[in-house]
Amino acid sequence: MFRFRLAALAAGSLLAAAASQGWAAPRVMTATDLVGLEKLSDPKVSPDGRFVLYSVGRVDWKANAVQDDLWRVGLDGSDPRRMVEGPASGAAWSPDGKRFAFTAKREGDSGRQIYLSPIDGGEPKRLGKLRTGPSDLRWSPDGSAIYFLADAPDPKPLAKRKREKDDMIAFETPQARGRLWRITVADGKAAPVIEGDFEVEAYDLSADGKTILYRRAPSHLLDDNPKSELWVKAGQGPDRRLTDNDYQESTPRLSPDGRSALFLATAENGRYGTVNPNLFVLPTAGGAPRELAHGLPYEIEDAAWSADGREIYITATTGVRRELFAVDVKSEVVRPLARGDHAAGDVTLTRDGKTVVFFKASATSPGEVFRMDPARPAPVQVTHLNDDIATRFRLPRQEAIQWTAPDGQALEGLVTYPLDYQPGRRYPLIVQSHGGPRSSDVFNIFAYGRFNPLLAAKGVMTLSVNYRGGTAYGDAFLQGMNAGYFRHADKDVLSGVDNLVAKGLADPDRLGVMGWSAGGHMTNRLITVTDRFKAAASGAGAVDWPSMYLTSDNRWQRTEWFVTPPYGSTARRDLYTDNSPLSQLDKVKTPTLILAGAEDERVPWTQSVMLNRALRALGVESELYLAPREPHNFRELRHRLFQVNVQMDWFSKRVLGQDYVWSGPPGEDADETGEL
Repeated sequence: MFRFRLAALAAGSLLAAAASQGWAAPRVMTATDLVGLEKLSDPKVSPDGRFVLYSVGRVDWKANAVQDDLWRVGLDGSDPRRMVEGPASGAAWSPDGKRFAFTAKREGDSGRQIYLSPIDGGEPKRLGKLRTGPSDLRWSPDGSAIYFLADAPDPKPLAKRKREKDDMIAFETPQARGRLWRITVADGKAAPVIEGDFEVEAYDLSADGKTILYRRAPSHLLDDNPKSELWVKAGQGPDRRLTDNDYQESTPRLSPDGRSALFLATAENGRYGTVNPNLFVLPTAGGAPRELAHGLPYEIEDAAWSADGREIYITATTGVRRELFAVDVKSEVVRPLARGDHAAGDVTLTRDGKTVVFFKASATSPGEVFRMDPARPAPVQVTHLNDDIATRFRLPRQEAIQWTAPDGQALEGLVTYPLDYQPGRRYPLIVQSHGGPRSSDVFNIFAYGRFNPLLAAKGVMTLSVNYRGGTAYGDAFLQGMNAGYFRHADKDVLSGVDNLVAKGLADPDRLGVMGWSAGGHMTNRLITVTDRFKAAASGAGAVDWPSMYLTSDNRWQRTEWFVTPPYGSTARRDLYTDNSPLSQLDKVKTPTLILAGAEDERVPWTQSVMLNRALRALGVESELYLAPREPHNFRELRHRLFQVNVQMDWFSKRVLGQDYVWSGPPGEDADETGEL
């Protein structure tokens, strides 16, 4: 109670100060503001520790896209300046720190190319001319060449067929194989380094440039990921295979001395398992992988070696937080580096290892660059892109909550409070479910897909539940969907609603529910098991698991939820039917808005059409919008803006009984109906 009073006093003081000083008070955020936020990403510290390169997503309404510009700032935070106007990506430092490489498609380019730019400024220059788009740039240690991943160009006969539209090719047949390439800086000539009848999906270079660690898979198909293995290329001899297992080794990285490699894998006891990603090391000379810090309940997201190879820095989701730790390779002791109510990631370090640079976002910041000495961890902010966001906009407060499900399971989630929250009052509640489902919600109010500041301005409270089947709460929690997707998950979400109602925070007569991807699956399920929600918004959600299984580009994990594939005489059709909302849609009364990408391969748009047609046939109010050209997550700015506006309108009218004024791109107004 005391904290709420302090917050109210602080808000009042801010408004009073604004009035007395003549500067503008923070205003309520609009959909255009939220979609248009400039956000920082992908920081990379220079080897010599002088500068940090990072990307800033700049909204370009004319191009209908977010353009990533490349910026440079001193490690002490001084002299931030834009180095490259985007779209540009994949910045990579030269070994001497005097220039950097990046990829871009600029005037005259037929596709993305590699460019070089001096760190002190000047026009970037294209390096060579590539026929397919490069990614994952790495400089050779002597600075004479740059390694990169790119597809092999189509053979001339196939290229000719495609130009002539004679392009009938068998479904999911491997075509352009991914290769590792090397381009020399002096003359811009590129040549493949690793190629074959396989896909090179990831790689790393040793500090002396003599060894290449790489992961290769039979094809680019997601279902072939578990068949990928780690290989080593060293010297003139044949490449050596390091692993032979049934799981994917992600984030492969060589130790500073080149004698060991680390990777992450959802594996245990040498086999794939329904477990949180674990950290492994193995000798590059050959031998079995060794798991480090066995039993951590976290989801390890990324890993990087310390400069001396004695520790591995990991970012790990620890529930509603994503934090930074160091793992001692020998003793396996886990040491905290950056803990708190934030989401950390993108760790890089200087050549001497005395400075670690990383990204950190929270419920009060869309994200900034931080630095610290890993021996004496005390993070220091480097960039200040959005320091003024709380003076520009009125932002809601978000906090973690815990409760116990009826069956005794401890649960956690995030509550975002309405602006001007007053203890003792009940508020409308919108339930927001995370995607994945192998993920978890962490502190963040700035995701355009959630639009928490807009809901808070409408006097709405939001709840995100980290339900069973998600990560970061131990392996037993993650296994809560095995042999039944909705064994616990939907009940966990509803228990979170019950908890807020019991505490007198949520109004049980003004509830809504929404989610995207697995959050859409959850929304589709919840409207079949309860009619307590006044409105629902389902984004890219599954409604029929058999057709979802067979049409999605990702299937192999789903077998765990249903024991068998959906076909054949031994299929567990009971599990597929019981967990498919389609079989229970006659119970739905909730008005349901449906959104999906018209080119979505992850959750095919046909799932949304099935849901919409069934609900309408059953007399349930439903609207469906399929976004042209869009994959699983929308990329075009106007589609993102529509996504926010239409959901705000849907909930405002049906949960709050209020009109909503649509927000348009700068310079464009809504019409008399409120729509654009």
